[in-house]
Amino acid sequence: MKRRAVVTGGAGFIGSHLSQLLLRNGYDVVVYDDFSNGSGRKNLSKNIKIVKGSILNPGKFRSICRNCDVVFHLAVKPLIMSFDRPEEVVKVNDYGTYLVAKTCTELNCKMIHVSSSEAYGTALSLPMKENHPLLPHTIYAGSKAASELYVRGFHKTEGLKMVIVRPFNSYGEYMRDDTYAAAIPNFYNRISKGLLPIIHGTGKQTRDFTYVGDTCSGIMLADQSEDALSKTFNIGQGHEESIKKIAEIMIRKYQEITGREIKKEMKFQKPRKGDVMRHLADISSAKRILGYKPTTTMEKGISKYITWKLTRVA
Repeated sequence: MKRRAVVTGGAGFIGSHLSQLLLRNGYDVVVYDDFSNGSGRKNLSKNIKIVKGSILNPGKFRSICRNCDVVFHLAVKPLIMSFDRPEEVVKVNDYGTYLVAKTCTELNCKMIHVSSSEAYGTALSLPMKENHPLLPHTIYAGSKAASELYVRGFHKTEGLKMVIVRPFNSYGEYMRDDTYAAAIPNFYNRISKGLLPIIHGTGKQTRDFTYVGDTCSGIMLADQSEDALSKTFNIGQGHEESIKKIAEIMIRKYQEITGREIKKEMKFQKPRKGDVMRHLADISSAKRILGYKPTTTMEKGISKYITWKLTRVA
């Protein structure tokens, strides 16, 4: 019998890729999304049932989750909203997660809670293990840290079957280019127009950029491993790259793919509010327990993204 999955935020960037991956792996998938973002809606197959709704509407959400086996919870308000609409971030990311966890508990449905590496803040030690302190820099990051505690609280007191995953800087096709963390789409947009890529700060900030296909593989494996229950996992590439290096790779790959001569220069601006300086995931637990194995290198992933963007323009 097919495993029945509900994906909250399933029309978003990561959610749409995850929904497609689940479908290919034999799941019966329902996407539950309010379409306030919906950047990946065109990425969804006709074989996926799509229901418009908010996780803040517990009655409707509960009706969708009846008879489901697992909820992959990705519905979220993005980091950029921390600065102009923080109350909405807290309402959706925290209270919304509480409602999702409550529903999953009452319906005896497993919950895969997709948190974020932003909850860690700047690394105190590298690579960052799952027991690294949570020292968030923004309201968004704080909301992701707090949401984990609600999920774990339901597990401890009510027996919720749950797994928490913390993705590190996912990128790839259908990623929005107007989000706070969208360095790769922003670099592409400027380079493709003949403009210099903008670096905020020195460019020495590092991230563990992870191709979205690898991220979604890790999230799916969190459901498929019996040994994963009640645990938290980092999902990343396991490699640290500076923002400046990413811009250099984008310039080089764009030039290779298009044949256009590109200026190998960058424009530097003041640092962004709430930015973290270093991130690098320790993915040893995900490898050992989930069988997680990222396969897409940074250069390959950026090449795939550029090719996809050029195809869409054509």
